[in-house]
Amino acid sequence: MSKNVTSFFDLPSCITTEYYDSVPPFTVESNWQLCYRDLSDRDVRIESEAELSELCFNTETVFPNKLQAMAEQVIQSGKNNALNNSGLTGKGIKVAVIDRPINRDHVEFKNRLEYIEVFPDHPDNSFPDFHGMTCAVFLSGSSCGVAPGSELVYFAIPNKTDDPETYYEFQLEALQKVVEYNRNCNSPIRVVSLSAPFSKKQKDERNSLADQLLEAGCVLIDAESFGRDFQGIDCFKKRDRIFFELNKWQVENYERNKERPGFADYFRSLCFVPSTRRTSPGNETNSEYIHWSKAISESWSIPHLAGAFALCLEAEPNLRYDEFVRRCKMCPKHDGLTILDLKFVIHE
Repeated sequence: MSKNVTSFFDLPSCITTEYYDSVPPFTVESNWQLCYRDLSDRDVRIESEAELSELCFNTETVFPNKLQAMAEQVIQSGKNNALNNSGLTGKGIKVAVIDRPINRDHVEFKNRLEYIEVFPDHPDNSFPDFHGMTCAVFLSGSSCGVAPGSELVYFAIPNKTDDPETYYEFQLEALQKVVEYNRNCNSPIRVVSLSAPFSKKQKDERNSLADQLLEAGCVLIDAESFGRDFQGIDCFKKRDRIFFELNKWQVENYERNKERPGFADYFRSLCFVPSTRRTSPGNETNSEYIHWSKAISESWSIPHLAGAFALCLEAEPNLRYDEFVRRCKMCPKHDGLTILDLKFVIHE
């Protein structure tokens, strides 16, 4: 997505967090909000870093003078995350991301990214995508990643999303390439992050490939496996305290389904992964960054969890994924919700 995204929607006359809370989630306006905008003469009603961190903007956004330094601080703070508080970096652990093409030359990956095009001659390889970039950096980016010391292999699939069945076939081909990579490499991939689902008719092949990876000591963390045990959660700091908060969709989903047999028990068993208000690179230049808002994206929570598992593998190279999940679900609760705490998982 390029700077042209700003032509798709108008800015409100008064810029507030309340306005963007009212915008339907995962729309173009909700996703990009203030990116690439000149707000120097706008009525921007933001009072604190915590409030500004609820919005999406980037290093190309021009704020009124009184807010510019605050915006730069939020960009920098968003590079940190709530998971890598263990002193580990993922050093010696090779990880993989399967997603659409990215700008492989960004400073976050300089001299440390192995980039494999799954279909090298496909015409849609030339269109970099923000989703893949964000997933890659949240797992392994040098300043933004949960596991910044890990070795990243990026499997780029064509940026063709108009036909889901074809897109999922690309994913299956990428998984097959991971299997082949591990067969032929002395330094195998240990964790694969894949943020999209599969169609029902593709589940058997997905499961077969996941089993082959597991037999070789590699765990696939994708939308299929993640949702059984985890969800993302908004995480923010206010007055030196950390707060965790479900978003509107999660609350409504619980209320809508809580009477269904087993749903309440399932929800209470979940471990929630802090994964919001984060900063990632953009694809436009080799030094651009975007601060993403408080909206929880399960697809961006998956690389956070993959990074957390990579850190655990650094501490315990033979740790099984099911044991990792068990420990995650034993983490301390906050307001009745189990929040992933790696210090607890590693020392449990």
